[in-house]
Amino acid sequence: MQQQGKVRMSRIGLAVCLAMASQTAQAQQNNTKAEAEGLEIIQVTAQKRSENMQQVPIAITAFSRDNIDKMGLVNVNDLGRITPGLETNNATATQTSFNIRGISTNDFGIGLDAAVAVYIDGVYVGRRGTSNMNFTDVERVEVLKGPQGTLFGRNSAAGAIHIITKAASADAEGQFRATLGSHGKQKMEFSGTAALTDNVNGRIGINRNKRDGYLDVKDSKDKYGNQNDWSARGSLETTLKNGASLVARADVSNIDQQGRPAVTLNTAYGSGDPFGPIEYDFEGHETREAGGLSVEYQQDWSGMQFTSLTAYRQFDRGNAMEDDGSAFARAFFASNLIEDQKQLSQEFRLSQNGDDFKWTLGANWFRENIEQITQATFNTLTFDALAVVQMGADPRSVPMLPLGTGVAGAYMTMGTAAARQAVAAEIGRLMMQGMSFAQAQASVGNALVNANLTKVMGQHMEQFDNEGTTTSTAIYFDGTYALTDKLDLTLGGRYTFDKKDFYLSSVPRNFFNMPFGNVGQVPLAVAFIPQSADQNADWSKFTPRAVLDYQWTPELMTYISYAEGFKAGGFNTLGEAAPVKEETVKNTEIGVKSTWLDNRVRLNLSAYQYDYTNLQQLELVGPPGGVPTYNLRNVDAEGKGVELELIALVTDDLRLTANYGHLNTEYTQWQYFSWENSGSKVGQPISGMPEDQASLLLDYYFAGLNGQFNWNLTYSYTGDRTEGVDGPKLAVLPFEQGSVKGLNNDALNSIKGFGLVNTRLSWQSDNHPFSLAFFINNALDEQYIIQTGGQAMAVGSPIATPGLPRMYGIEFGLTF
Repeated sequence: MQQQGKVRMSRIGLAVCLAMASQTAQAQQNNTKAEAEGLEIIQVTAQKRSENMQQVPIAITAFSRDNIDKMGLVNVNDLGRITPGLETNNATATQTSFNIRGISTNDFGIGLDAAVAVYIDGVYVGRRGTSNMNFTDVERVEVLKGPQGTLFGRNSAAGAIHIITKAASADAEGQFRATLGSHGKQKMEFSGTAALTDNVNGRIGINRNKRDGYLDVKDSKDKYGNQNDWSARGSLETTLKNGASLVARADVSNIDQQGRPAVTLNTAYGSGDPFGPIEYDFEGHETREAGGLSVEYQQDWSGMQFTSLTAYRQFDRGNAMEDDGSAFARAFFASNLIEDQKQLSQEFRLSQNGDDFKWTLGANWFRENIEQITQATFNTLTFDALAVVQMGADPRSVPMLPLGTGVAGAYMTMGTAAARQAVAAEIGRLMMQGMSFAQAQASVGNALVNANLTKVMGQHMEQFDNEGTTTSTAIYFDGTYALTDKLDLTLGGRYTFDKKDFYLSSVPRNFFNMPFGNVGQVPLAVAFIPQSADQNADWSKFTPRAVLDYQWTPELMTYISYAEGFKAGGFNTLGEAAPVKEETVKNTEIGVKSTWLDNRVRLNLSAYQYDYTNLQQLELVGPPGGVPTYNLRNVDAEGKGVELELIALVTDDLRLTANYGHLNTEYTQWQYFSWENSGSKVGQPISGMPEDQASLLLDYYFAGLNGQFNWNLTYSYTGDRTEGVDGPKLAVLPFEQGSVKGLNNDALNSIKGFGLVNTRLSWQSDNHPFSLAFFINNALDEQYIIQTGGQAMAVGSPIATPGLPRMYGIEFGLTF
């Protein structure tokens, strides 16, 4: 019986990460012993050195490989439902936005950087187009909450997500897994490691995934929402003659699948039901090719460790989306983002882990070149819907304007000066003959239509081109000094200098024949004002960090910290404007990290308060009567919250985990554009983050069928949250409040909270190297909304994206 208990305990306390180079053999033995006696001990590198997570005075949620497998986590987007303080409800793989404690970046352009930094093996990959990476052959994932600017650097003002891949080993081993599931799910994974020579070890991991669509399409047997991607990563590790270690890593990934699903909420354009069969007249499509190379060199120098990390990454992506979520011709609106990015980075670190003083001194350099093409496509018929919305009317009760009236209105508000003058003059002439303004406008519009029939009935595409270059340099220091045997003081700081060059250009692509006024051919630009500009600016900031932690007992630590974060300013991607200011955040936090009952219970608590200055916010807005355009504004905000994480080993075979996060945020200062004098959101919550998050996880182990079973059950709750800063405010909602399933009947039309149940039953043979697993995601088939709003609100078509329905599958694994 004693031996059987040890087998069960070893499964629960599976080691989750390889020892770092700086760990000693004695520390490894101590950790192994502790794990055998209770909960697993996760080593993290949140402070650029390998440490027990329970001894790091930072709010961290870490996921080991064991956690990732048991919960079926696929990529960063899956972490939000089980991590207090992290929101990751994203409908696309290539245009993501991660939100930590209420702070994110909603700009889809390249003029701004993300507020949540994502790293892979210490290399920054923060661009939205490539930050959502698969967990192919990943060892663990660390979510660091609160400003991490001192050690992780630029654009980690809200926090950082660090993905650490598996290390190569001289012990030959491998794993193969195949998954078949509902909706045509097919997935294959392979990973392996071995010694290639006497002092070179290699590792490789490959992932191939496909799935058919899951959403019904009106009047079609096809389903929408497929997946099609693959990824691979590999590493080579060697020890040099001087005792130094060298690790070379490479990764590549590819996505080629349908784009984000969207359903119009306007009942004049479609059903208005986010969970009914979808309609579209443009099929969305997203692609991405991404990859990177890095070389990490480490060497001991007189008791200090020197590290050099050199990295190159690149990606290109296209994200074509159906924006109006309908097949209604007069609301046709589609967009496409095309990006090509390359980055090169270099970091040097010198560190020492002394008995009383542990410190890290570092410097890094980063350079990025990125290009983006933004395309907006609609029918000239769409001018009518645009005109109705700009008049503040309800498209459900006001009949669409005659086509000519909409075209004339477009020229009156969006044409060139010569075109506006010609249209106005002709309208004036007709009114002098006794016509009313409406009659004259319709007559002029009809003349324009008749002179341009082939163009009017075709598609109207406009394009905006951008190029950006960013150079960032920084130097930082972080040190922890033991004031007593139990009291540690950590002081750190980073000085960052960012310089950006930004080019924007939009030229007319649509020309109409003007049948009067001797004007001839004139351009028409609706979405993007023709312009070009070269801009540049720089920003710099010193961001300090101070932490005081007290180790009351080996099992109980408390800490209080103050940290500042910084994100450089940027540029309005879709129009020339003054650069926006840099974001800064001041965060104060207290926390408790504790283990109880001989490492069978772990309880971590944190409470925080922050003040955010110059939060960068993109909005589709415009002057009354004009066409809305994308503009950036700076606003101030504040937030405060608490987070709790509890893990309990109830019996040798049963583990329970409970997480909870509560957050209150509000805007405290609102910058007005020149044409605004009202509409402040001061006092309203920051968009996108729920006030409450919670999750419950159950892990139960039992023997049977000559093997060991594990049953994992996860319930996750996401509370109500608001959205809407990405689209213009509609004078009249084109649906009845309270009638849309998944939305609340409140002033903000917030997204209703939802709960998801995922479960997985796995079995590992005692006598053979294979395993089986059966899983169900969203087991109760909860209907919930991921996001709402969208830029097609400009034509009266706010959209909603439904979440994934129930999905299930079976997995076969083989180890060798």
